[in-house]
Amino acid sequence: MKKMTRLPKKIKALLLGFILLTSSTYSAQTGTVWGSVKNLSALGKSTAYLTAVKKLNIKYKQALPSSKTPHLLNVYEFSCNCNEADLYTALNNVSVISGIEYGPKYEPLVLPDDYTMNFDPMWSLDLINAEGAWNYTHGDPSINVAVSDQNLWPNHEELIGALNYYDASNTASQGHGTAVTCLVAGNTHNSIGMSSIGWDLTVNFYRMNYNEVLAASNAGARVINLSWTSGCQFNQYQQDAINEVYNNGTFIVAAAGNGPTCNGPNTLVYPASYDNVFSVTSIGKNDNHERIIGDPNSTHQHNIAVDLSAPGYDVPITAAPNWYLDGSGTSYASPIVVGTVGLMLSVNPCLSNWEIETYLKQSSVNIDAINPNYAGLIGAGRLNAEGAVALAANSISNTAPCGDPFEGCENSDLSVWAGLCQTTFWGYTDDYAEVNLNGISSGGYGNISSVWTDQDGNVVGTGSATSFLTNASTVGMGDYITSTYTLTNTDEFGCSVSDDVEVTTYNIICSKPNANMNFIPSTNNRKIMVCSKGGFRCVPYNAVANVLAACQNCKLGPCDAIPNCKGFAGKSSTEISFDKPAIKVFPNPSNGIINVVSEDMEIINKIEIYNHMGQLILTKHNEYNFEIDLTSQSTGIYYVKAYMGDQVLSSVVSYF
Repeated sequence: MKKMTRLPKKIKALLLGFILLTSSTYSAQTGTVWGSVKNLSALGKSTAYLTAVKKLNIKYKQALPSSKTPHLLNVYEFSCNCNEADLYTALNNVSVISGIEYGPKYEPLVLPDDYTMNFDPMWSLDLINAEGAWNYTHGDPSINVAVSDQNLWPNHEELIGALNYYDASNTASQGHGTAVTCLVAGNTHNSIGMSSIGWDLTVNFYRMNYNEVLAASNAGARVINLSWTSGCQFNQYQQDAINEVYNNGTFIVAAAGNGPTCNGPNTLVYPASYDNVFSVTSIGKNDNHERIIGDPNSTHQHNIAVDLSAPGYDVPITAAPNWYLDGSGTSYASPIVVGTVGLMLSVNPCLSNWEIETYLKQSSVNIDAINPNYAGLIGAGRLNAEGAVALAANSISNTAPCGDPFEGCENSDLSVWAGLCQTTFWGYTDDYAEVNLNGISSGGYGNISSVWTDQDGNVVGTGSATSFLTNASTVGMGDYITSTYTLTNTDEFGCSVSDDVEVTTYNIICSKPNANMNFIPSTNNRKIMVCSKGGFRCVPYNAVANVLAACQNCKLGPCDAIPNCKGFAGKSSTEISFDKPAIKVFPNPSNGIINVVSEDMEIINKIEIYNHMGQLILTKHNEYNFEIDLTSQSTGIYYVKAYMGDQVLSSVVSYF
C-alpha cells in the first residue's frame, strides 16, 4: 500500500472530510432491509418477490453468516440502489419473508469539522490516570482485543507490529479506523507520534458491520470496539447478534453518538444503546460534558443507555501516517475504554463481562456535580484507568487456572440476618436505653463488609455487632418511638444483601405536659415509671433500684409496653414464609434438639448451622430431614441455611 506523503494542514482536513462525506453519501443511496427466509427455493418462486426484483433490481445475501444461532442464519440482507422505504414496502408484500426490519446504516462516529492541529500532549491519558494503570501492566499482547471499523493504514508508524489480524482486501476509508485503533493500542514508548492507553496490547481489526463483530467474537475476542452507528431504531436481529457476541464472552464497547447523531444528543443511538453493549460518551479535559462550557448544543450523546464517560473532545489522535491532530467524537472516547479493558484483562484474564462492567463503573470518578444538567445521563462517571485495573488485579476471580466466571449477584449465596427486635427504656439510666444489635451473615465472595444504618441512611455502626444509645425525649410520658435499623453486607464483587430490625424505645420519665414539651427534669428530680401488679406508678429516681429488687414482678416502663421481641427480624417463627420448596424448623424455641425437614419431601442438598457470631458450627448433606443436636453448644440464637436445588432457604431458631 502506497504511503501517504505529508500534506499541508488545510488540504489534510479537507481530504479527510471528503473521504467521510463521500462514504456517507454512498451509504445513503443504497437501501437495505433485513428479513428472515426459511426457504430460499420458495423465495425464488414467489411472484411478489420476482415482481419487486424486476422493479427495484433487488439483490440479497446472508446478513450474518458467521452466526452460530439457527434463526440468525436465516436472516438475509436485501439491497437496491433505490429508496429504502420503497424496498421495505415491496418486501412486506412477500409472504415468504418474515420479520422485515430496516437494515443497519454503518457510519463512523466522528466530527471531521472539529479537527485542529493544536493540543496539549496526551491530556486524555493524564485525566484517566493512565500512568497509574501502567504501574500494574503495559498490556499483554496475547489478549484478544478487537476493533470493528471502516479500515486503517496498516503501514502507519503507530500500527506496524501492533496488528494481529487485518483483512488486506479491505478498500474502505482508512482515517477513522486508524485513529480509533491507535487510541486502543498504538505503538507506545517508540519515540514517535503519541502514546496509547493500551501500550503493548495488539489489535485484531475487522470491517464495520455486525457479521464482522460475530466473526471477531468467534475468533476469541475478549473485548471489541464499535465506534460507529447502524441506525436510530431498535432492531431485534441486531440485538440477537449482540447477545450472541456477549454470551460468547466478548465485552462490547460502543460510541454513544456525537450530538447531531439521530437528530439530538438525548436520543438513543445503536449499537451503543442495545442491551449487553457498554455505551461511552464524551467529556473534555475539565470533566466537562459540554465541549464549550455553557453551550448545551456542543454536547455529544447523553441518555439513559450511557454507561461511562471518557475523553472525547479535542483528543490527540492520528488519522494517517505522520499526521497527528485533534479529534472530537465519541468514536475516540470508546477506544480509550477498550484499551483500559485490555489492561484489565492483562492483569486478570479470568474477568467475566459482568466484572469488567462493574469494575469500570465502581472505579469511575463521579462528575455529576460538574455536569448537573446531565446527571444520570452520562454514565456512572468518568473513566479511571488506574482504579479499574487495580480492581481487576485484586479481584478474587484472579486465579490460575480461571474458575467459573462470576456473572452477577443473582446467584450469590450471600445472606444476612439483622437479629431480634428490641425494646429499650429511655430516662432511667444509659444502660436501659442501650441497643445491642447482633447480626449474622454468611456466604459471599472474599472479605465481607458489614454496615448498620438507621432509617435515615445514617451509619450507626460497622461490623456484625454494634451498640449505641437511643432517645425518646420527643414523645410524652409512657409513649414510644420505633426506629428501623438495617444491616447491609457487601462482598468483594460488590454484591449486597440487607435485613432490617426494629427497636422500640419508651419514654419512662414521669412528668406532666407543660408549655415546654421538651422539658426534662434533672436526674435528682425525676420520677420513673415502674409497672407493678396494681398498675404503673411513678417512683423517685433514687428509689427505682430498690423497688425493682424488692418486687419480683415489677418492671420498668408502662404495663402495656411491648415485651422484648423474639423471632426472625421481629417476626415469630410461625410468620416466616419461604418460596417453594419450603423447609420447616422445629421446635422453636428448642431445648437443644431441632429438626430441619423438607415439607415437600424433596432432598435438602446441604444444611449449615451458624452461631450468633456468624461462625459455621455444623454441616450436613443430602437428606429429607435432619436432627440437629446443639446441646454441646451455648444457648442462644442459631441461624439455619438449607440448600435445595438453586435456592438457599434461611431460618432462625432459639436454643434456651
